[in-house]
Amino acid sequence: MKRIKPIAVHSPLLLLMLLVGCGPVLNPYNEDFRCRAKDDTGECIDTPTAYQKARYPETATEGAPEPTETAQQELQDNRYRLVADLLQEQTKPLLQPPKILRVLLLPYKGEDEELFMSRYVYLKIEDSQWVLTDLTEQ
Repeated sequence: MKRIKPIAVHSPLLLLMLLVGCGPVLNPYNEDFRCRAKDDTGECIDTPTAYQKARYPETATEGAPEPTETAQQELQDNRYRLVADLLQEQTKPLLQPPKILRVLLLPYKGEDEELFMSRYVYLKIEDSQWVLTDLTEQ
């Protein structure tokens, strides 16, 4: 009976030491993190904010956009318009990709004791072709 008494008395203290005392030892990382990034390497922001900025970039409200940005935007818009027009047509021109054969050459010894290691050789079997078009009418 006397043995149980000291264990019962010291068990809350032991439990408290296990819960509180091991915290700094088990977590070696600094709790008050401060970003030390230079100005030219980006921003120091949390993950949700970085996701929001990447997903929904803010539009530039400072003056007019640069001419190169405007030209690039016009070029992209023209490309989208051309693709949209092609998709609206009844017959859509499609380019069938070429048929390529990949051949594995295993290692072998040449005539003058050279060693040729394994490699791939690619051969074009058929050229690309236009399909779903009326070339005879044009």
